[in-house]
Amino acid sequence: MEKTRESKARKVRDRLRLNLPLALVAVFLYILLHEFGHVIVLWSVEADITEFSITGAHVNYIGGQWTNTSDLWMQLNGTLFPLIVALGCMFLYRRNVENRLYRVASFFLSLIPIASLVAWIVIPFMFMCGNAPEGDDVYKFLYNFTFDHPAWFVSLGATILMLFCIFVAIKKGLFRNFLD
Repeated sequence: MEKTRESKARKVRDRLRLNLPLALVAVFLYILLHEFGHVIVLWSVEADITEFSITGAHVNYIGGQWTNTSDLWMQLNGTLFPLIVALGCMFLYRRNVENRLYRVASFFLSLIPIASLVAWIVIPFMFMCGNAPEGDDVYKFLYNFTFDHPAWFVSLGATILMLFCIFVAIKKGLFRNFLD
């Protein structure tokens, strides 16, 4: 009985030793891809990037030839770019690979961008009630988007995109392999 308890505790410690550092690396990579998504739009409008910070999770810039569309893309691409990268990784994922590191890393690199869509589902409703966080990318997107469209369109689109990503992750075996 005591050996079984020790064995279970050892398995939990071993999983934490692998999962926690990989989750932290995945968060770091998500922030890098998120900010780079903004940088892509900044390059397209010919803005001058004055600061790029992963630890502060922001990009500062000056100038640029902005339109309403490029302003919308500036806010959207921070979430969209890492999600596109994650979908690419999911489509390339091979479920028969037995390597635990590969399975855990693939899980976290896919899960974090999918989870970032929660803000795009929730904040539009907060925006409609007048209490959305004003500095957030979603708020900035909604500020321009809602001149022509209702805010709940954003929630609907994000929900559909999230369900599609979850479907792909399930179909590719990402969740099952992580739990095994």
